[in-house]
Amino acid sequence: ANGGTIGFAAKTPEQANAWHAAGLANGGTAIEDPPGERPGSRLYLAYLRDPDGNKICALHRVTG
Repeated sequence: ANGGTIGFAAKTPEQANAWHAAGLANGGTAIEDPPGERPGSRLYLAYLRDPDGNKICALHRVTG
């Protein structure tokens, strides 16, 4: 199974992108789609798998 996901709130898409880049630079692995707004969801998501195998995500709710 895919298991659980640990999520972090991001204030902006740029913050989510910076979080994702920092994770990759420190041993994380990109998973799912690249960081971005998911069609029809109004959610900007950035997923990683950390070096221990945990699935983690930065999430920004798009408004406006």
